[in-house]
Amino acid sequence: MGVYTRFKRQPGGFRALVELLETTPVVRRKKMIDVGMAEDPDYTQDAVAYMLTFEDILALSDMELAELISKSPPRTTAFSVVSMSDEIKQRFLKCSKMPVTAELKDYLTAKATPTEIGGAQMKVIEVARQLERKGIIKAKHIPEDI
Repeated sequence: MGVYTRFKRQPGGFRALVELLETTPVVRRKKMIDVGMAEDPDYTQDAVAYMLTFEDILALSDMELAELISKSPPRTTAFSVVSMSDEIKQRFLKCSKMPVTAELKDYLTAKATPTEIGGAQMKVIEVARQLERKGIIKAKHIPEDI
């Protein structure tokens, strides 16, 4: 029995696989994808195609980004973009509500390790996926089953 077999068998398994890959640290995710490619390349490629990335988050409309920022903890949001360009940071500040803006500014001046940044980005993706499930944002909607 293959590693991905349980995802293929259970209802909603494809979504569960995609969401698992989205919230798994990069090194471990690569191993999971490699195993999946050896087991069932088509299924794995489909799952990878539906994964949200942080680039997808940056491509959200301002209204969707504002909703995401309002649902994500300020520290997490700030750490997710702390190492990015000033233009991106300013966009996140512009899309946040006034009380959150001050918190974001404070966290944007803090030092964050690459591990903290990666973790924050995964958490933001997780929040985005929750909002996608509710139909609040329109980012890479996962079909029920493939």
